[in-house]
Amino acid sequence: MKKIILALDVCDFSKVEELVRETIPYIDIYKVGPVSFLRCGEKIIRTIKDSGKEIFLDLKFYDIPATVKLSVKSAEELGVFSLTVHSMGGEDMLMAATSVKNRTKIWAVTVLTSQVATKEEVIRRAKLAKNCGVDGVISSPLEIALIKKECGKEFDVVTPGIRLEKPDDDQKRVASPEVAIKEGADFIVIGRPILNAVNPVEVLRNIYDRVG
Repeated sequence: MKKIILALDVCDFSKVEELVRETIPYIDIYKVGPVSFLRCGEKIIRTIKDSGKEIFLDLKFYDIPATVKLSVKSAEELGVFSLTVHSMGGEDMLMAATSVKNRTKIWAVTVLTSQVATKEEVIRRAKLAKNCGVDGVISSPLEIALIKKECGKEFDVVTPGIRLEKPDDDQKRVASPEVAIKEGADFIVIGRPILNAVNPVEVLRNIYDRVG
C-alpha cells in the first residue's frame, strides 16, 4: 500500500472529485476530515470507495466511552479503512473504541502537530493507546523513531506535519517526506502542499521521486 495519504481538506465536492480522479495512480488512502465530511457527508465516502480506494476518517472521536463506541460502530458500517480517536479521552474511552467487533483500524491522536509537546508526553500517550488495543497513533515526524522503539515496529505511526519546504503556517512539529519515511512512518499525511499546488499530480510525482 502506498505510504502517502492525501488529506481532502476541501469544501467543494467537485474539487474532491477532481482530486481523486487525478491522483488515483499515486494514492491508496484518502483522508476525510471534518471540513470535507461536514460539507459532503457520505457522498465523499461513496466517491472514494467507487474509485477503488480506501478512506481514513479523521474525525478525532473524543467523548464519553459509550458515544465513542457507537461512533466506531457507525464508521465501521461506512466501510472506512481507518479512523481516529483522541488519546486525551483516556483509558476507558480507548478501551470502548477498541471493543467494537469487526471494527475498522483505529489510530489515536497523540498531540496535534500545531502544538508544542515533549517527546515524553507523546510516548506516554502512544503507550496508553497500545495498551488499550489501538492499532497505532497519529504523531509528528519528530517522534516516529522513538514510538517505534517503545511500542514496536508493528504499531502504526501515521505522520502529519509533512512539509516540502520551511512552513509558513500553523504547523510547528514538521519534517520533509524523506525524513518521515526514513524515521519509519507507516503513512505520511499530506494536505496543503498538494492541495494548494498549481499541479497536484506533479507534486506527488516529485515526492515519490524524493522518497524513492
